[in-house]
Amino acid sequence: MHIQKLALRNIGAYYGELNKFDFRTTANRNVILLGGKNGAGKTTILESLRIVLFGSMAYGFVTENEPYYRKIRTLLNRKAINENVTDAFQITLDYSSTEDFELHEYSLVRSWRIKNDRIRESFAVKRDNQFLSAQQTSDFQSRLREEMPPKLFELCLFDGEDISRIVSEEKIPEYLKESGKILFNLDLFVNLEKDLNTYRIQYAQQNASAAEEVAQYEKLEMEIDQLKATIDEKQQLTVLHEEEINNLNDAIKQDKKDFEIHGGLLQEKRQEIVSRINVIENNRKTNSEHVRHFVSSLLPFFIARKQLRQVYDQLNGEKQYESYDYVANSLVEEKLASLLNNVLGPSKEVDEREVTSVFEGLLNLIKPDQTKLIHRASFEQRSEIHNLNKQIQALNVSEYVSRFDENAILLKESQELRTQLETNDQASEFKELLERIEQKTKQAEQHNMMMEQIEFEIQALSESLHAKILQKEKVEDKIREYHKSEKSYEMTEKLLKVSQRFRERQWRKKLDDVANETVRMIDVLFRKKDFIKRIHIDHTTFELKLYNLMNQEISKERLSAGEKEMLMLTVILAMFRVSGWKLPFVFDTLMGRLDQDHKKSLIQHFIPRCGEQVLMFTTDSEITSEQFHVIEEITARCYTLEYDASQESAVIVKNRYFDIVREAGQNS
Repeated sequence: MHIQKLALRNIGAYYGELNKFDFRTTANRNVILLGGKNGAGKTTILESLRIVLFGSMAYGFVTENEPYYRKIRTLLNRKAINENVTDAFQITLDYSSTEDFELHEYSLVRSWRIKNDRIRESFAVKRDNQFLSAQQTSDFQSRLREEMPPKLFELCLFDGEDISRIVSEEKIPEYLKESGKILFNLDLFVNLEKDLNTYRIQYAQQNASAAEEVAQYEKLEMEIDQLKATIDEKQQLTVLHEEEINNLNDAIKQDKKDFEIHGGLLQEKRQEIVSRINVIENNRKTNSEHVRHFVSSLLPFFIARKQLRQVYDQLNGEKQYESYDYVANSLVEEKLASLLNNVLGPSKEVDEREVTSVFEGLLNLIKPDQTKLIHRASFEQRSEIHNLNKQIQALNVSEYVSRFDENAILLKESQELRTQLETNDQASEFKELLERIEQKTKQAEQHNMMMEQIEFEIQALSESLHAKILQKEKVEDKIREYHKSEKSYEMTEKLLKVSQRFRERQWRKKLDDVANETVRMIDVLFRKKDFIKRIHIDHTTFELKLYNLMNQEISKERLSAGEKEMLMLTVILAMFRVSGWKLPFVFDTLMGRLDQDHKKSLIQHFIPRCGEQVLMFTTDSEITSEQFHVIEEITARCYTLEYDASQESAVIVKNRYFDIVREAGQNS
């Protein structure tokens, strides 16, 4: 990259549109000298270079966000903002770059617009005087960040104060380690190893989890084997019980056959006789209860059924007489005479004699034959006698006689059957045979019950076995995945070793090259010739050791502050030379702490070796007239930056370095 031009429009202290810098250099004049007192606007130029190239990434933000815009707001010119300028804030950078052996010209324009107190940014790129499309612009930014990361560009910006601090605080090893990773592209391997180590940690965690799963798998295997063995034992028991049942059934069958052959009653036949005896006894019991009920309740009344009938008739007669007696006492002759007169009418009058005759005639009509009252029974008593008489009259005595006769026949049959059973059971051989059949039958039933219990247990165990097998298959899948990742882990280990070995070799080679290049520069720059003849940089600690001509180590404490700073500068230049990067160097107040001899040596021998382009920002106290005449020989252009308080703006004075050039011109 070779910076051509930089233009600032209302940026920092630079107000308006005429703030332009020409940074073009030549092969013999590689320096752009920018002088300015503190607050004149030097830092704004450095910050503008970073922002126009990298935008939000210049401040460490991945994307444009509000914190980024707050920083941009502090960069915008205050005077322009106060004048309500809204869309004239811009940085333009022109540079050339060689890509694939072809030189291309780029122009980057990053501008900001203020609307409703909010800042928005736009970015445009011209390549070889042709604007890039949005996609081409995005691709350009990605390629720029890959080819020249912001961290690498930061390494090109050297602040004299920072260099002095690194030396005084003995942080050269730290600088070597951090900047070397970027300059030698070793940060790619560092990041790769970081990712690989992260994968190793994840694998270790997975490994711990896999160990638990392996233990769980082994436990499940043991439980499954134990369940299978238990089921096998149960099934063998089932077979044994089944065989025993078959044996018992065969024995029972043979016993029954022997029993039948020798005239014994089979169990079924015996059971049939017993059942028949039970039926007979039940029928006899039913018949006896019917007869017993008849004898105890109805038989006395049946025997005295004629007397019961007479009582029944007497009660009916007494009921009729009670009705006659009620009418005779209730009917009055005067009321009967009045009734008759009403019936016959006024044409026929009934006398007293005729009324008495009708009265007596009516009583005679309803007077019963029986007039003797014996029982004077109540209504309930008459009803009870009525029902009992009705039941006795309807009674069929032959039914009870038949039941009595049937019981006699059943008793005889029962006695014969019992005699048959007793005869059969009293035979000892048959009895033992029957007991044996009964015992074996019970044993067979017990074996059947035990078989059912075992089959139930086998079913429960089989369900548990199936669940364990499913659980084991899931764990097995996880372990299989783990074994797959083992291959990835082996590749990671190999890749990590290769990366570490390559990085160590690169470090060793690059640091040795840096040490040798530094020694060559020291021979040129240091006032004490042959003072330092060899430098060794430790490949692991990055400690830098100095040796004299006698190969004796030189303590860095013996170096002056200027020599230490010169040593640091030579190390920096050596690192850039070894890395092969060709970038512009930017030195800010580089020579503030150096004596005149070191300044002269730096200008004569160091700066010309710093590549095609060096931007030197200096204050008025760094370079004297004598030194200016030396650096003028390698300076392509110079600017003096002044701040005009009345205009609230920085003023760029071209081709003049403070008052030295003008004074030199006047003197010439």
